[in-house]
Amino acid sequence: MIPKLWLYLVEGFGVRLFLFLFSWACTFFSGVILSDTKRFKLRTYQFSSGKVRRDVRFVVLSDLHGREFGRGNKKLLRSIRDLNPDFVLMVGDIMTAKDRGQEIITNSVEVACRLVQDISAFCPVYYSLGNHESRVQWDPWKYDFTFLDMIERLKKAGAHVLDNQSAYVKEYGIRIHGLSLPETYYKMSRLQKFKPEQLKKRFGKTDDGRYHILLAHDPEYLPVYAKWGPDLSFSGHYHGGIMRLPKLGGVISPKLHLFPKFDGGLYHLEGKNQIVSCGIGTHTLPIRVFNPAELLLVEVKKG
Repeated sequence: MIPKLWLYLVEGFGVRLFLFLFSWACTFFSGVILSDTKRFKLRTYQFSSGKVRRDVRFVVLSDLHGREFGRGNKKLLRSIRDLNPDFVLMVGDIMTAKDRGQEIITNSVEVACRLVQDISAFCPVYYSLGNHESRVQWDPWKYDFTFLDMIERLKKAGAHVLDNQSAYVKEYGIRIHGLSLPETYYKMSRLQKFKPEQLKKRFGKTDDGRYHILLAHDPEYLPVYAKWGPDLSFSGHYHGGIMRLPKLGGVISPKLHLFPKFDGGLYHLEGKNQIVSCGIGTHTLPIRVFNPAELLLVEVKKG
C-alpha cells in the first residue's frame, strides 16, 4: 500500500513539475520573442582610413520587411534622425514580396517608400536590392505592379537605387556599390559559383585610392566579396539566424543550413571589414529569440 501511494505521489509531482516548467518556458520565451521583435537596439562600429576625405557617419538598415516601429515608423525615424547621419544605407529586403496576399505586399512597398521619403528629407538614402525586391522581377505575374514601377516609386521617394550600380559620394571620397544577385543564388541548393572577377566586371577595381563600400544582401558569399577588395561591406538576409545561442551564434539560415558561418556581426576576411546585420524586421515566421532587431551606426574616421 505504501509503495503504491509513494509512486502515485511521485508521478503526480512529476506531472505537476513538468506542467509548471512547460508553462514557465512558454511564458519566458513568449516574452523574449515579443521583446526582440517589438524593439530594436543600436549597434555601433568605428573604423579609420586614409582613403576617406573627411570623417563620415552613416546608418545601415537591413531586412525591415515592411515592419513599422510606431505609426508611420515614427520611432525608427526619430532614432535615425537623432543619430545625425551623413547618409543612410539600405541593404535590401526593406519590403516583403512572398505569397502573402497582394494587399500585404503592396502595403510593405508603401512602408518602404514612405520610410525612404521621410529619411530623404534630412539625408541621402542609398538603396540596394535584396531577394524580396528582386522577386518582383523574377516572378512578375504574381504582383499587380511591375519591377520598374517599384524602382521608380523608390527613386521618386528619394532613394539612390543601386541595382548592380555604383554611386560616388565625392564629399567623402566614397564609392558605394549595390550588388543584385540572380535568383539561383538564393535557392536552397548547393553554393553557386561566384568569383571576384564578376564583381570586378560589374563595378571595376577597388585599388583606385577611393574608399569602397559594397552592399551585398546575401552573406553566404562574404569570402568572394572580400577577395574583390572593398574596404567595407554590408550584408543581411539571415536575420541573425532567428535564434542566437551563446558561442554557437545564429541557429538557421534562410536555406535551412544550421549554424551558418556568417550569421551576424563583424568579420575580417582578406584584411577587409565585413558586417552582417541581424536585420530589423521579420517575415513569414515573426520570431526572434535572444536576437533583438538592430539598427547599425557606422563611423569612418579619416586617419
